[in-house]
Amino acid sequence: MIAVIARGQLGRVLLGRSPTGKLVAVKQVDQVRAEDQEFRARFLRAVESGRELDGVHTAAVIDADTESESPWLATEYIAGPDLRTTVETAGPLPLPGLKLLASGLAAALIEMHRAVLVHRDLVPGNVVLTPQGPRVIDFGIAGSNAGAEPAVESLAFMSPEQVEGRAVTSAADVFAVGALLAFAATGKTPFPGDFASQVTYRVVNSDPELDGAPPEIRELILSCLEKDPAKRPSPRGLADAAAEIPLDAATAPGGAGWPHPVQDFIASNRADSEWWARTGAQEAGYRDQLARMALRRRRGLVWAAAGVATVVAFGAALEGVSHWSRQDGHAQSLENPNLALSASEARLLDPCAVIDMAVVGKSGTRTADPAWSYAGGCGTTVLESAQHQVYYKLEAGVDAAAVRDTMQPTGAVVGGAEIRRADPVGNSCRSAVVTDAGGEVALQVYAEDDAASADPAQVCASAEHAMAAVVKLLTVDVPLRKTPKSSILRLDPCSVLDSAVAQRVLGVDDGGARSITPHECGMSGTGGTLRVGLVDETSPDKGSPALVSKSLGQYTVYTTAASPDGCDIRYPVRATSGDNAEQVHVSLVGTASGADCAAAEAVLTDVIARLPK
Repeated sequence: MIAVIARGQLGRVLLGRSPTGKLVAVKQVDQVRAEDQEFRARFLRAVESGRELDGVHTAAVIDADTESESPWLATEYIAGPDLRTTVETAGPLPLPGLKLLASGLAAALIEMHRAVLVHRDLVPGNVVLTPQGPRVIDFGIAGSNAGAEPAVESLAFMSPEQVEGRAVTSAADVFAVGALLAFAATGKTPFPGDFASQVTYRVVNSDPELDGAPPEIRELILSCLEKDPAKRPSPRGLADAAAEIPLDAATAPGGAGWPHPVQDFIASNRADSEWWARTGAQEAGYRDQLARMALRRRRGLVWAAAGVATVVAFGAALEGVSHWSRQDGHAQSLENPNLALSASEARLLDPCAVIDMAVVGKSGTRTADPAWSYAGGCGTTVLESAQHQVYYKLEAGVDAAAVRDTMQPTGAVVGGAEIRRADPVGNSCRSAVVTDAGGEVALQVYAEDDAASADPAQVCASAEHAMAAVVKLLTVDVPLRKTPKSSILRLDPCSVLDSAVAQRVLGVDDGGARSITPHECGMSGTGGTLRVGLVDETSPDKGSPALVSKSLGQYTVYTTAASPDGCDIRYPVRATSGDNAEQVHVSLVGTASGADCAAAEAVLTDVIARLPK
């Protein structure tokens, strides 16, 4: 392996080299999905189908291991920019470029569907532009991600039947091609929206927005974006229609092709990729030689002065490669992958391991072991160089919408994520980032200096520095907790909240249940606001004396007294570490008197029945 290219919804993507010297992209599945036998079966079927592809318009399968503890798939590495980056950098494609894109995507669909393979995730980031035309990537595991929460920007490229959870055929990929062509022609998605519910509604019910698309291609795009799958063209029909797109000989004397700015961008990107791969492999070689030298030394070999000089030379060369790989214009995206923490990963994130690996040591020496805090957070105190103590706490259970509403951008971007900061409060400060890779996830670092006279600006700088270190770690490694398969922490809280039960409690709802954090689902209506959380925190029988135990059928639950503020009720599922327990937490606010607790108990009883046994 040469480097980590990126993190995706399924795990890490690594750049490697095969024994024959061919560059490969290795997709390594993360622990959460590797433990899912249904996922493994889908992954195996996808790999077997992928082997049937000829690789002319897709990325050819080189090798795979579907049985290992961490399943992986190696495909041909295609050097070139993706469609999203190209359009954002060079602008919308003119008609000759759109014709080449349409023809290439149609050919890729014919190739995939001949292998009985439906992609299901044809988004701009999965289309790589080469001098010869577009190439489709990630086909090998696109269909294996069943059950994952799609990112908001991906929903605009999903067909109505896909977003509604209905049966999906090759017609879904044709719809995606129409959305890709619309994006390439206008620079915008055809179904815009800030929230998943908005985009989903427009995909299912609204006409696409095609302002700015050349009239010569609008009919083709509209035919692909038909709501009824039966009315969309087949891949062969799409190829025939693309071939008929008229071009003006005066403005496009060479026929279909990329415009010069795109050609230059492709060439620059390929040169950077090849340079980086070459120097990355050279760096790996230097590291291998240093390791072999160290091994010989441990075996008792005596190094002569010439040997020492060789080590110095290797070390200098290694540092030189590392230095140049950090310079502008040299494939920074390969060295600094974007943060792509999904909601399913965030539910099992081990914040104590993260804060210990990312913050402790870089900021100072911790004075106590990291300790769990409320709603899946973890904190520890660090003795910094100025001999003052700063308490750091990392939380993955914060509301992404609240982060955007209450915290201001600092201007710093790490791993593709914009770092935000709240105003300092006394000697404390909060910093956060939001990522959207399979469900919105917000991460927050809280920093508090033990000195009451601490400079607030310095405390905020410490929080931002710690937040950046956390993001950098999570772009390449996501430490996950070891939990049994029956753990409720693995569940999406919205999956155990029955809408019909909630509506009986709330009356008219405001649009259905929505994920507030990876650990909490919420729903509001005329009768109040309901929240259901699946968390690991202090067990209710060891925590607040305000919680009173009571029997709820065969279960022992803990509740607060009914008040004008509503009712809070908890059910401990299993003990974890220390005084903590996995528990279901139901709160209901906004209705009158004791009706709150009776309604909350009804919801909790239904949720308990839906938990894994």
